Amino acid sequence: MRMSIRVFFAAIVIMNPLVSLGDIQSLKVTGTGVGSTATKSDVQAKLMSLRAARIDAQRKLLAKIEGVQITGLTTVKDAMVENDLVATRIKGMLRGAFEVSSNAVKDGNYWEGRVEMAVCLTSDGAQCRNQTNLANIAKPFLPVTPKADLYSVQDIDTATDKVDNNDNEKLPHTGLVIDTRKITMAPQLDIRIKTSKGKELYGPGYVADGKDWLHWAASVEQAISSTKVIGSNPLIITELKVNSANEIILANVAAARLFTENLNAGDFLAEGKVIFVVSDNDL
Repeated sequence: MRMSIRVFFAAIVIMNPLVSLGDIQSLKVTGTGVGSTATKSDVQAKLMSLRAARIDAQRKLLAKIEGVQITGLTTVKDAMVENDLVATRIKGMLRGAFEVSSNAVKDGNYWEGRVEMAVCLTSDGAQCRNQTNLANIAKPFLPVTPKADLYSVQDIDTATDKVDNNDNEKLPHTGLVIDTRKITMAPQLDIRIKTSKGKELYGPGYVADGKDWLHWAASVEQAISSTKVIGSNPLIITELKVNSANEIILANVAAARLFTENLNAGDFLAEGKVIFVVSDNDL
């Protein structure tokens, strides 16, 4: 049963299209409701319209989450039908939904309520710092790469000859910025950094459960300004590729440098101090 859950979540890669450049960290919907003054007082009808709008918003949020594609023929809803634990976790996300705005307008004998609600995809963003987020909920179900397939000192090989030795004289890097704008990478829940030989340098298994490991930004400037995540001296990597599994692939030299810099800096990867930059065309 556990393996079945992992397979379902491992394939969840493309976020809902409602994620926009202006708010990359959350999924928002607007619910509507109506209250009639024919059978209720004016105050009661107004409250009823807002309550109905909140229920409608929650329904729409669940529908958006369920509609996320797992494969071309499978959705999260299919996974929820297959496994009760998956269904419980996904529905539990609604407890983390928060109200962005609400208002009610009277039209004749009716009050029309509108409520905007949101669910956080990551912990970034002012509204999401203390909210439940999808990235952390999904993380325990994502497959952890076996130790034999993790990048190690043995994988540096001859690439060390090409790494600039002067880097040792510079201040240690405090985090990592991966600029994906050249490879058309959209936000996703399971993101991995690997070499062309499949050796993994970063993924969900690097960071302990309960810690934030997934961060997105709309520009390198925005990423660099996020000093609480990546510190004041991040390593910035722009030359990369993406494979058929939508994994980020680094050249041997870049992989060796990242591994060495991380080792020398005290393992910022294990702290989840990584931000992936995407362009507005990918959102």
